[in-house]
Amino acid sequence: MIFTSFESRQMKIISSINNIKIKYLKKLRSSNSFRKKEKKFYVEGLKELMLCIESGFVVDSIYCSSNMNEILERNSLKADYIIDNKIMSQIIMRESEGIFGIFNEKVNEINAIDLSKDEFVLILDRPEKPGNVGAIFRSYEAFGYRNIIIAETNLDIYNPIIIRSSLGAVFKLNVFKFSFAEIKTLLKKEKFKIIISDVDAKIPYTKVNLREKIALVMGPEKSKVSNDFKKVSDSVIGIPMYGDVDSLNLSVATSIILAESVNQRKIS
Repeated sequence: MIFTSFESRQMKIISSINNIKIKYLKKLRSSNSFRKKEKKFYVEGLKELMLCIESGFVVDSIYCSSNMNEILERNSLKADYIIDNKIMSQIIMRESEGIFGIFNEKVNEINAIDLSKDEFVLILDRPEKPGNVGAIFRSYEAFGYRNIIIAETNLDIYNPIIIRSSLGAVFKLNVFKFSFAEIKTLLKKEKFKIIISDVDAKIPYTKVNLREKIALVMGPEKSKVSNDFKKVSDSVIGIPMYGDVDSLNLSVATSIILAESVNQRKIS
């Protein structure tokens, strides 16, 4: 695959930690508010960078250490900046990687999405931990689903932790951030069956029909799904617990129910 848009770029060398570009990169990587202001985000690792490009995101700039430039070129990519190895180690999150890129944000419009008669949409109600959200994105994409809604949150979906824990799956998904009121209107208009996951539910997740047009709502890590969602739900399901532990990690619980939905849809 050849990305011809990189051909005209002139590569530059960064050899000082005091370079203004280094300060900018560090701030972009670490600050949600700065990313929001700049409408850009940081992507580390060759695999994630390739997924981001293949998913239609526009590249702002690509950076690598001198020993990684050849790897970029073998993948038909060209670095805009070569960074000294010692400086690179102060920027990257993973020591094994010496490649990262800056990309422009892309806004998804749900009105442009064709929701099928048996659509499955995951709704994360007020999620708190970027690592869990990224793991859920990874599972969701792996199971072949595409549309996911995050409710009532300021969480940045381009947080480097989310990108890293999703292994770049976030770029393959249509992720929307809505208020409860907006979600309620959408689900009613599109005639979704709303299923809530709750640790105290009496109905096991295997005993509900997940082959219909489903909106599955998973609650935050430290509490349950909000009463707003419970009031409009059609079913409340849970994962039976047989040991002394009475709850599961959010990403694990979500993956278990997603796996059941895929199994049911394969059988139907």
